[in-house]
Amino acid sequence: MKYETTVTSKGTITIAAAIREALGLKPGKKVRLSLMANRLILLEPAITVDEFIEYRDELLNEVPPTPRLSESEVESLKAKAKSVEYKKRRESGDQSGHKRRTETAVR
Repeated sequence: MKYETTVTSKGTITIAAAIREALGLKPGKKVRLSLMANRLILLEPAITVDEFIEYRDELLNEVPPTPRLSESEVESLKAKAKSVEYKKRRESGDQSGHKRRTETAVR
């Protein structure tokens, strides 16, 4: 869609009805203008907090719920993580699970 408009002496422009309808612009609705490469001005409707929340809720309803892990599954994963960490420490020669420090005498 391409339309031509004129800038008034007050700096306002009239947006063609077809564009207003396509963007859902109603009187009083805020819009955002962007200048790109000193040539192209993009117009996009500003979104209110309520519109954002409504849109977010619609998106969240489209996402299937993630199944929760059972307590036994969580415990199993913890044990597996500890086993992997222990194996890494053993391979590095650290049996204590703590990093070794070199102490310097203070004179």
